[in-house]
Amino acid sequence: MKNHLNMLEISCDGETMHLDFPGVLAGVALVIVGVLLSMRAFNYYKNIQESRKNLAKNFLISVSFFTAGSIGVVIDSLTETKLWFIMAGFYTLSYMLLVSSVVYYLRVLSSQEAKPKQYREKVPILPITGAYVFKKPASSNGLAFLSRHSSGLLVVSRNQKELWTKKYQLEPDKFIWLSRVEGEDIGDPTKLHVIQDAILGFLRERGGKAIVYFEGVEYLILYNDFSSVAKFLFSLKDYAISNESMLTLYLPPNVLDGNQETILLKEFQEKREEELIKEISQKLFAALLEGENHAGSQSKEN
Repeated sequence: MKNHLNMLEISCDGETMHLDFPGVLAGVALVIVGVLLSMRAFNYYKNIQESRKNLAKNFLISVSFFTAGSIGVVIDSLTETKLWFIMAGFYTLSYMLLVSSVVYYLRVLSSQEAKPKQYREKVPILPITGAYVFKKPASSNGLAFLSRHSSGLLVVSRNQKELWTKKYQLEPDKFIWLSRVEGEDIGDPTKLHVIQDAILGFLRERGGKAIVYFEGVEYLILYNDFSSVAKFLFSLKDYAISNESMLTLYLPPNVLDGNQETILLKEFQEKREEELIKEISQKLFAALLEGENHAGSQSKEN
């Protein structure tokens, strides 16, 4: 056996085996680190709720590439096979995926940090308040119009936020997902008071003139009797009106029986989205004309 600084050559039955001892130690250490990180990443991916799995998934893939590259270090150090190009490839993929994920989430966090400033600069001009029932789902343009002329849009939906925003091409100011899973901004249908407090908090935070778009009544009825759901919705209506805001409720056909729907429509005004948008537009236009006339009168007096 010949002992060199970084390379050992071991002769066995006439064959020479090359052993890069420091490389083997470094490779084994990196493999262990990679396996531990992979276990941690898989644990995050398994436990984090569905809407936030992307970062955990990218981290898991990244450390898997890192582990594969580290195994290549061990093989390269034990044999004459040159695997530097494989190691370089895996390490590069791991690094690029990790960096791209960090950059993406920093951009998301940056945009979220900018929201309060946008909110402070936004002047709400919602001209009407009340509680309304839509028999058809709201449209993207309709919700965008309501959001644009209010202090903020809160959406309560059975759909996850990512699916909802993809469908409507609109980012609400606050989103509550109706679900039994635990997590942030999730409304448990068995805890109506918690959902109510979250909505009331949003209305107060926005200082009134806000929009609440509520879909998923049928899901609430699965976990509560109609009386409890009706009281919950009537309380939301009162809170919306007292905060000079608007509650719009999507009520799919055949969710309630005739008597239940009659009770609900005593508190909520049934209206088509087009009618509501037209009414708001007319009031906005009238307010604009009134403002111009008032400004003209003041200029004449001066």
